[in-house]
Amino acid sequence: MKFLLAFLFCFMASAQTLPINVDFTFLDVQVSDSPPLAGATVRLVLGQSPNWQNPDAGHTFVTDAKGEAHFTMDGAIDNRWSSRSMGFLPFGIPVRSEHVQIAVEVERKIDDRSFRWLLTMDLDCLKGGSCSTVGFMGIYMPDAQGRFTRRLPRQGGTESWKVAELNDKVVWGIGYQAADFLMSPDENDPNKRRLRFAIKRLARP
Repeated sequence: MKFLLAFLFCFMASAQTLPINVDFTFLDVQVSDSPPLAGATVRLVLGQSPNWQNPDAGHTFVTDAKGEAHFTMDGAIDNRWSSRSMGFLPFGIPVRSEHVQIAVEVERKIDDRSFRWLLTMDLDCLKGGSCSTVGFMGIYMPDAQGRFTRRLPRQGGTESWKVAELNDKVVWGIGYQAADFLMSPDENDPNKRRLRFAIKRLARP
């Protein structure tokens, strides 16, 4: 047991804060052909710093006419073990990857009400340039102090969540989906990272 703990400790690295050049795109699936969503106010938080749930954490921006935004911000990146599939084999192999939690604050409309939700997903990237994610898995709402600490309870293994502000109504689907994602070392500076990240707003159920 002591050997296992020592082994794991050797491979647990604290997160390092690095500048990240972000290329962000917002698409709207609520409209046919998924055009860009212009004029959307978005907040992006990269990594789990001690204050990542604060309402002013990360970088807030408005998408341009192309539904895009390009900027540089700091992000907390750590290394962890992840699993990669081996062709047609029914199991994966453990590999070391660069990991970053991506949190996106967006507007979510339900019935006649509008909410600000902070959606979280984990991104794991290999040195070879490939990244993987299971998509958005967490939904956070503001608490009494405005911090996004109230995680909506998921209903079993389904894609539905209970919203207290709607008299505990169960809402199906997060409403957004990651459309593109890739994090890699910046071509001009190995101490920086470049993140290509796109999300799409899904059709309202």
